[in-house]
Amino acid sequence: MKLVYASRTGNVEKLVGKLGAENALKISNGNETVSEPCILITYTDGVGIIPPAVETFVKNNKDNITAAAVSGNKERHPDTFCFAADKLKDNYGITILTTFNKEGDDETVTILKNALN
Repeated sequence: MKLVYASRTGNVEKLVGKLGAENALKISNGNETVSEPCILITYTDGVGIIPPAVETFVKNNKDNITAAAVSGNKERHPDTFCFAADKLKDNYGITILTTFNKEGDDETVTILKNALN
């Protein structure tokens, strides 16, 4: 399974490193494409929105995104923590595997490794 991710502060990138996924694709502008099933890992932007580049990527690749995991920051944004997950689910019908704080924990790594295999 292909892993696609977006990371602005480095938290998601740290998690991707823990997963040891080969050939992970980092979203830079949203115009990237995948031609195989993938799992998306993204952060929540601003006050609970899907980052614009990620939203563009999702619109262009929705049929190949099998599930997503979404990061947030509970301390800085407790009221909108991981709201991007709700929007991915509600607006695009994407299954959410997990939501996690910053770079995640051991449980987050386990969930994502199982999904990738």
